[in-house]
Amino acid sequence: MSRKFPVILTLLLVSVGVFVFIIVSQQKTAYQSFHGSIFGTSYQVQYRAHEQLNFDAEAIKAEVEKNLGRIDRIASTWKADSEISCYNRTLVKDEFQLSPELREIIKHAEEIKARTGGAFDIHHSGKGIDVSAIAKGYAVDRIADYLYHELKIADCLVEIGGEVKARGNNAKGKLWKVAIYIPPSHSHIKGPRVTLSNTSMATSGQYFKEGHIRNAATGNVPEHDLLSCTVIAPSNTDADALATALYVMGGEAGLAWANQNEVEAIFINNDGTVIESMEPR
Repeated sequence: MSRKFPVILTLLLVSVGVFVFIIVSQQKTAYQSFHGSIFGTSYQVQYRAHEQLNFDAEAIKAEVEKNLGRIDRIASTWKADSEISCYNRTLVKDEFQLSPELREIIKHAEEIKARTGGAFDIHHSGKGIDVSAIAKGYAVDRIADYLYHELKIADCLVEIGGEVKARGNNAKGKLWKVAIYIPPSHSHIKGPRVTLSNTSMATSGQYFKEGHIRNAATGNVPEHDLLSCTVIAPSNTDADALATALYVMGGEAGLAWANQNEVEAIFINNDGTVIESMEPR
């Protein structure tokens, strides 16, 4: 009896086994993505899985949304039962027990206020505090930290309502490139694309919600020809707050501040003019 058939069968089974192993390995290290809604806007996460990762995309999404929901319950001014809403209603602020996260957000906000000479200010006369201009950036940092530090994911992008943090490379093995959002009302403007190398970017402009950015000193909407300001910085918490501060300052003063403080910023005027600050050294 010929032994060729068993040999051929064995080789075939080995080949199939190798093929299946390769497919499974590719699946375990493939790029994954998911998206959803939070803070009255959308979010998305992209990441490259690795062989030691014990969670699938659905499990990671569930954990991400749990964390986003927690921050929303802390920082939302739209929820009557959020921590910040309860704090704002409290008559004796010193007796209110702030959560570590809200305390951290307020601390960051006060630091940016001091750095920008009050151009960024979460205090609103008669309305308590509002951390909307820094909370999204804070949430982006927390989700990116979860992916990188807890799940050991080296290549990922986290975006919430236009605020972005990226690490490593995209699915093509290149650094992430993200376009600055341009509203439909200014479709004649071609938004610059920003290359992110283990850093963050955040954009501030009135087109997201008319009149929501105000000068804390005057209470008025800034009067200038600036469509938006984008800040690139390691921390999205900082980038989010600084983008608002520089928008409040306006193009000329904001550019001068960014250059003096070595902050990478991109200013877009309503006529489409794009001005960039010096890159940080």
